[in-house]
Amino acid sequence: METNYKFRLGIFGLIGLIFAPIGLVFLILGIVIRSDAIEGSSTVFKGVFCGMGGLFLVLGAVFLALSIKENSKIKKLIAAGNYIMANFVSASLNMAVQINGRNPYRAEFQFTDPLGMVHVFYSRNVMADPTPALTGKQVRVYVDPQNYDNYYADIDSVMTLH
Repeated sequence: METNYKFRLGIFGLIGLIFAPIGLVFLILGIVIRSDAIEGSSTVFKGVFCGMGGLFLVLGAVFLALSIKENSKIKKLIAAGNYIMANFVSASLNMAVQINGRNPYRAEFQFTDPLGMVHVFYSRNVMADPTPALTGKQVRVYVDPQNYDNYYADIDSVMTLH
């Protein structure tokens, strides 16, 4: 069964998609507006436009880069093909995140390695309770064999089959 990973923008990517174009527009306006078209201190006006535009552009680019880096990491883990089958333990509300006044769910999975060490993995945030779809099931968790802290729990393949 092949995993078909879709690029997910996430909150950082969304913020980046908003901030970067706004910053670019302000930066261009600050550069393009002629000094004689502005009454008062044109240097201050242009400085504010360029400064705010540059700040928004840089923040947007950083947020987009973080989103792209996360997606790239996940694609590399999947391409490497190193995965373990982890057991579903529970799903709980992620109180650290709120979207439109609602908290998303995160599924928790466990895997016991041959040495008896228990590893705990968490899924991405999902808005619906995944418990009915995941109860009694195992999920592929793509891992870096050198560092189990670098992982991706593939709940989408199980939840779409439900």
